[in-house]
Amino acid sequence: MGIHNDYKQLTKAERDFIASYPFAAWAFRKAAEKASEEAQRRFPGPGLHNRRGDAFRHCYWNALMVKAVNAELAKAFADAHEERAGQPAREKKMDLHNNAVGREIGKIYRRSSDKRIANACVAALNAGRLRIL
Repeated sequence: MGIHNDYKQLTKAERDFIASYPFAAWAFRKAAEKASEEAQRRFPGPGLHNRRGDAFRHCYWNALMVKAVNAELAKAFADAHEERAGQPAREKKMDLHNNAVGREIGKIYRRSSDKRIANACVAALNAGRLRIL
């Protein structure tokens, strides 16, 4: 698909963020890739969307963004990402919630390994702190 096509699929808010914070945006892209790979590994099979793996992915992505940069820019970019046209309100609310839990985990475990952060997101999921549809 390539980075050019990926860029075209971003929301206007995401593109504006990238223009203002290119280095943070690069770190956030890497965090998103890692979170997607880890979600697939921990929650194999079809149908991650709106399920346990999706909740984990949002949590882990946001925690990794906090670790890589900071909570404020992580929130700004995650919020921009959720401004997709046509996204059902229930999904957006769920994603914003899971993103916020991830940022809190990122603040707590900022100096921890990525594996420890991932485990904290799984623990939050198992404890009912993350939302699924």
